[in-house]
Amino acid sequence: MPEGAQVPPAGARTVGAAAPARTRRRLPRAAKRTLWGLGGVALMAASVTGFWATADAFDQRVPAVVAARDLAEGHVLSAADLAPARVLLGDVPHIAWTAEAAEALAGLAVSADVPAGSLLGAHLLVEPSAGAFGDALEVVVPLDASLAPSGVSEGDTVLLVDPGVAPSRERAGRPRSVIRSLELTSFDGSAMRLFVPPGEWVRWRALPAELGAPPMVLPVPLGGDAAALAADLDSLWAASYEQEAAALHPFGDEWRAQASPGELEAIIALDLSLAASAITEGDLALLVDPGAPADGAGGGRPRSVLRAVRLDHYRDGMLGVWAEPAEWVWWRTLTQRLGAAPMVLRVTEGSDTDAVAAELNDRWRRAWEQG
Repeated sequence: MPEGAQVPPAGARTVGAAAPARTRRRLPRAAKRTLWGLGGVALMAASVTGFWATADAFDQRVPAVVAARDLAEGHVLSAADLAPARVLLGDVPHIAWTAEAAEALAGLAVSADVPAGSLLGAHLLVEPSAGAFGDALEVVVPLDASLAPSGVSEGDTVLLVDPGVAPSRERAGRPRSVIRSLELTSFDGSAMRLFVPPGEWVRWRALPAELGAPPMVLPVPLGGDAAALAADLDSLWAASYEQEAAALHPFGDEWRAQASPGELEAIIALDLSLAASAITEGDLALLVDPGAPADGAGGGRPRSVLRAVRLDHYRDGMLGVWAEPAEWVWWRTLTQRLGAAPMVLRVTEGSDTDAVAAELNDRWRRAWEQG
């Protein structure tokens, strides 16, 4: 300032001096956050709109193999277990679907549970020969498909059947019966391959030996009720078994009470073709060797009377005998030695059976020699 100049009083406005700068007004932080959020939403909406507007141009989906139904760990695949689906090219690892994919993958096993619709990748597939999957063990079960004239196929729902054991005079046996229903998996026409927990594995392994034969399979008709079919079959098979058992023991429990100590039971089927009238229990009869033609094995033999017998225990063509061991052997081997069931000829009560037998033997021998 030049010497002698006066200083203006404080607060006095000097003419020609510059105006003071204005103070800038700032937005509150809350308002800034709101504006940023609205901007983000607007940007996201614009992005989504743009994506859908151009999706057809960039959506590269390819056919892939997925599970057609829930697959348990260790399940061996069949073509029916697989289906196609379209997935994004960059999705998780998967196996591409082709016309041959289902057949190519059939026979491989899944190493983990696979829910229906899930993608199948190479990391989930193993050879069944690899053995156990977690707690599952492999077992091959032979099956008898003779109950199904038209055959059975993999994927069929079937009844697993105990073939039973025919009754005999030496053992009771058991009727044929349904064990359970199941879906055939990994079936090659003669056996089924399963992967099951150890306890179930033991039961499947022992099943053929327990039954004395491979279990049988019978298809359940499409849409059929497996439980109702099993109940009907069990009823029919039980009735048939009872008839067989009754035929082997036609004289009931009272018959067994008539045995003397040391005697054995023999029940012989008889040929009634010589009986002009009905044979009844208590009749006096001749037991006859039916003979064999002269050109038969061993030169043949004429028909002849074996012995006279009283039909004390007879019913529906069956003769029952209690005998000491040596006699029992004769009766038990009779049909086998004759090559056919012995014939029976009723004679009049009081007849001389020896004379009747001699006359018949002479007549039959002459006929056999002439023949």
